[in-house]
Formats: sequence, structure tokens, C-alpha cells
Amino acid sequence: MSGLVKSLGVTRGTALMLNIVLGAGLLTLPGLAFRDAGADALWVWGACALAAVPLLVVFALIGRMFQDAGGIPAIAGQQFGPRGYTAGTFLFLGAVALGLPAIAITGGYYAASLIDVSPYMLGAALLIAATGVNFLSAEIAGRVNSAIASALVAILLGVVVLGAVAVAKGGGEIQGAISTSPPAGLAGYAAVFMMVFFAFTGWEVAAHLSEEFRSPKRDIPLAMALSFIIAVFFYFALALIVALSGLTGSFEAPFVAILSEGYGPWAGQGMAVVAVVMIFANLSAAIWPVSRMVYSSSREGLLPAALLSTRKGTPLHAVSAVLAVLLMAITAAGTGILPLNRLLEFAGQNFLLLYGLAAVALLHAAPQIWVKAVACFAVLIVVSILAMREPWAMLYPLLLILLSLTASGSMKRHQASH
Repeated sequence: MSGLVKSLGVTRGTALMLNIVLGAGLLTLPGLAFRDAGADALWVWGACALAAVPLLVVFALIGRMFQDAGGIPAIAGQQFGPRGYTAGTFLFLGAVALGLPAIAITGGYYAASLIDVSPYMLGAALLIAATGVNFLSAEIAGRVNSAIASALVAILLGVVVLGAVAVAKGGGEIQGAISTSPPAGLAGYAAVFMMVFFAFTGWEVAAHLSEEFRSPKRDIPLAMALSFIIAVFFYFALALIVALSGLTGSFEAPFVAILSEGYGPWAGQGMAVVAVVMIFANLSAAIWPVSRMVYSSSREGLLPAALLSTRKGTPLHAVSAVLAVLLMAITAAGTGILPLNRLLEFAGQNFLLLYGLAAVALLHAAPQIWVKAVACFAVLIVVSILAMREPWAMLYPLLLILLSLTASGSMKRHQASH
């Protein structure tokens, strides 16, 4: 029997999923998408939303069928053995290794509008400070992260309202800012699609709250549907505001420029402060589960045993290792090896592969024909999207999968010796 408390219904489940899904990356993604796709940006957001629907159905079905809090790696391990578990783990860690630095750099760009320092240095400082919270005792860190996570929806709603008023005051017009017909082919926007798809990640984590729902078969699909509708509202509202603003610069921190234009410099500075605080909170909350996953993987023999050191319930070495990897990614971005849009693009691609892995696991496990049909459709969507990518873009996940195959052998030897 699970030791987790069944305390979630539709309302609390929806709120919790929104806290997981709505990330601080939303403060930069609308600007970057508009920079790269121009008037077609909203069509890219729409394509991502449509592609996410069947994948979301897959996670709802998984949440109903598998009462397991272990996430996609655990489900893949149940269906395909150690290789499935290690592949899922490496793909997930590979996604957050690029996604979290991208969020930190976003905070750096907002902070750079206040002080004249490199956004990459400021992003690194944000990461170090956020990691510092996770060096506290597990109880204190948990309280800090819980206290600030729920403010995200309120902040985004404030940005939507203030941004809409600012655009209206500036006379923003739909004509010319938004394409009235879809582009001839989205294949030309494959990189932008993968970058924007980063905003549609998080439900792969939320799906595995199933052990904590009082009535998972009824409430998980409802909570996922409601959280998806609310999230898509925010995505389109923020993307529309950026498009109507006629933004010509500051794409990495678009809402500072928009609010400064609409209300004066003080509004832009206030937005920058709020964004930095929100991103700090987002990073602090995200580093917590990632470091625990690293610790768990080390305990399973998947990662080095040196990462098992703890103090007051905090896995010190795992937290330190996570920080080191994230800082390396920021360094790569700062030197131009992996710019901000590439970090988001490759993180989104890894999450898409995880969605595909979940769909294959559901296809393998489900006895019902209609469930298998849904899983096949989801796999087809993932394959179709990845087919638009240039072959070199797949090198990163392929390398991670090869490393996972090597690590699965180490894990088997570790388990055999214990």
C-alpha cells in the first residue's frame, strides 16, 4: 500500500498541475518565438497546443492505469526493463540540464535591465542562490518552495492584464502582427516549434500524482483538461500581447520593454524585479526534485555512489552535481555554443521524446484496442514532429540513450551485488 496521502481532488489537482506546468520560461518564450517566426508565431503556438492534446490524453490514461509516483522512467522500466528505466532517466535529466539553465538565463536578462551585468553571469548567480535554498534542511527548503510556488498564476495573470492594457494604449493592431492564414508549411519552423513545446511540458510529472488522488480515474482527466485549458489561455494571451506590441528588441525579456512603453520605466523595472523573484522561486522548486532523482539514480547504481552523501535529509553531493551541470550549460550559452533558444529547443525535444516513450509504454501495456489506438496516434505525432528536425539535432538525445545503455549494465551489476 502507498504511503502517500490521498488528498487531491479536481480543484487541488488542477492547481498543483498548473504550478508544475506554468514555468518562468513563459516570460521569454513569447518574445523568442516572435523574433524567430514573426507574424506566424501564434500559428506555432497553436500547432504545439494541438500536438499536445493526444499526448495529454496518454498521460491521463497512464495516470488512471498506473498508480505509481515514479514518473515516466519507472513506467518505462515496468514495461521494458532496466534499459527502459535508464533511457527515461537520462532523457529527463538531459532535458532539465538544458531547460533549467535557460530559465536562469531568462532571469539574467530581466535582471540585466536593472543592472549593467552580463545576463549569463546574473543567470549563474540566480542558479547558485536557488541551489543555496536546497542546501538547507529538507523541511525548511520544502516550506520555502511551497510558499512561493502558488504565486505564479497570480503573477502571470497580472502580466496579461497590464500587458493587454499597455498594448491597447499603444494602438496595437492585429493586422500585420498576426498571420490570418497558416504558413505554407510548419517544417520551416521546426526549431521554433521545439522551443515553444518547452511550454507544454510538465504534465509528464503531473501524470504521476495518481497515488495522491482520491478518485484518480475520474479526477486525473478532469484536472489535466482544466489545467491545459488555463495554461493555453496564458500561452496565447502572452504571445498575442507580444505580437501586438510590435516588439523590435529585448526579445529575451519582452515584458520589461512592453510595460516600460505602456506605463513608464518604473513599470518595466517592477516587472524585472517580479520576474527575477519568480524565476528564483521556479529554479529553487525545480532543483529540489531533480537532485532527488539524481540521488535515487545513484542509489540504484545508475550514477556514481559518491552522490549518496546526505545531511539533515538533504543529498548534498547530488545537489552540488546538479548545480555543476547547470552552470556548465550556462557557460556554453554564454560562449555562443548553445544560445538560449537552442537550450529551450533541445530541452523541448527531449521532453517530446519522453512523451513518445510514455505513449509506447501505454501501447505495450494497455489491453483495450481504443487505448492502443490513442497511444499509436500519439507515437505518430511524435515521430512526425521529429521527422521535421535536421538529423544533427537528434545527436544529443542519441548520445544520452547510448550512455543510458552503458549505465543500465552498471545498474544490473549493482543490483546483483546487493
